Amino acid sequence: MTDQATEERTEPSRGRLLADRVGELWHFISQRLQVRVIGILITIVAVSVSLTFGIALWRIRDQVYEDRIDSIVEEFGADARAAEQRFTATIGTNPGNVQETVKTIVNSMYDPSSSVVGVMLMRSADQPASSIQILEPSNGPTVLREIITDEMRAQTANSEALHWQPIAIPDGAGGTTPGIVIGIAVTVPGAGDYELYSFYSLASEQRLLSLVTAVQVSAAGLLLALLIALAVVLVRMVLVPIREASRNARRIADGAFEVRMDVRGDDELAQLAQSFNQMASSLDEQFTRLQKLSKVQQDFVSAVSHELRSPVTTIRMAGQLIYDKRADLPPSLQRSAELMQRQLVNLDAMLADLLEISRFDAGAMALNAENVDLAEVVESVVDMAAPLAREDQVRVTIHADGDTYAVVEQRRIERIVRNLVVNAIEHADDGAVRVDVVGNDTAVGVRVVDNGIGMSQEQADHVFDRFWRADAARVRKAGGTGLGLTIAREDAILHGGEIRVWGVLGEGASFLLILPREPGAPYTAPLDVEVEFDALALEGDLT
Repeated sequence: MTDQATEERTEPSRGRLLADRVGELWHFISQRLQVRVIGILITIVAVSVSLTFGIALWRIRDQVYEDRIDSIVEEFGADARAAEQRFTATIGTNPGNVQETVKTIVNSMYDPSSSVVGVMLMRSADQPASSIQILEPSNGPTVLREIITDEMRAQTANSEALHWQPIAIPDGAGGTTPGIVIGIAVTVPGAGDYELYSFYSLASEQRLLSLVTAVQVSAAGLLLALLIALAVVLVRMVLVPIREASRNARRIADGAFEVRMDVRGDDELAQLAQSFNQMASSLDEQFTRLQKLSKVQQDFVSAVSHELRSPVTTIRMAGQLIYDKRADLPPSLQRSAELMQRQLVNLDAMLADLLEISRFDAGAMALNAENVDLAEVVESVVDMAAPLAREDQVRVTIHADGDTYAVVEQRRIERIVRNLVVNAIEHADDGAVRVDVVGNDTAVGVRVVDNGIGMSQEQADHVFDRFWRADAARVRKAGGTGLGLTIAREDAILHGGEIRVWGVLGEGASFLLILPREPGAPYTAPLDVEVEFDALALEGDLT
């Protein structure tokens, strides 16, 4: 029972192993254009060569066989006519002379050097007794008599025509050689009706065909090898420039716009190289121009931000002074003072964002990291955003699990979480926002989920672009420049982490901030960004 079970387990294992090997081979072929092209060419060439040489060999064999049969029939016919004449000449002679004549005729027709390996004279069946009784003479191996079939004897005895059939002649070494037996009915005067048979060997023709076959197989193999070599050379001639183009395209994708292809000749491959070089030159020019424009933009933003810093600070101080003294103002001016103060705060925040993004562009950012409890950071941010949540009638809940400490710069993490929470509240549309803070062995994750208007995958691909908004007509109650999520992503990257986003249009959006325990350390995400967006799920398990 155990052996049977082992055998049953082994067979599927072998089957799976074979399937894996076939799968690997198919994967290798599907990934290699050169292998597929050469394989197709080899198949076509092999089939063509095989058919050509096979048909030629078949025609040669048939022609040799037909010519030899015609020659044998003609030769035997002449011998049979000569025998008939000699039999007629024995009329009136004694039985001894008849016997001797018959024997002489049989012996004269036997000639192994001419491929006649046997001759025999056999008395036809169902005859009355004759006046002369002769022994049936034969020359050659006695086993040949057994080769003649009853059907052939009947056809020969009842017809005046020649009859023949292919046979296998024993060679004495346990094998056989191809041959034919041919016979005709003859009359021996005074002795009755007989059948004259000759056995012809086709061994020489077989040797000739074997030689021709060997020569053709060798020629076909040589021709096939030459054609395969030619196919490989031609395929390489075509694929080498294509591979070079593919390799250079990957280098261009990596930013090496200076790469070019060698142009040789004026054929289609040379035109491909020229077109590729023109494309590379155009991309290089466009990229250089965009770099210059980006540098001009960055310099402009940086310069304007720094130049506005002082006057905005002065205006902010003056506005703060007016705001603090608003009680002494007439009621109509008190409202104006409050609106001015709110807009000055927004203006100061926007200017701070512009300055921050300028620092990121200049690469002048550095971390002042310390061990911080991210759950406390989230609670602090949610408390600060509580007035906005109450105004929008949005319920915000926090769920923490595991060790939520990580070495981070608290100011930057507060800014990230604030951006995510405020965005979620503004887009929740009288719904709910849930913030999960979960830690594992390598990282801490902060996931902010809302069940508001949601976003499509196309929108999710652009949320971190500068100044991008999913709905430009939507009024933001908290203000902003459109740089909040851009700065949040840069802050996360500065810590060696990332921000993932996922959403479903009309159902909600989910943002996941992942921070390693130590800046730049490898990590695995403690949470999934994809969740269920129904309102009840926001109070329960989202996974």
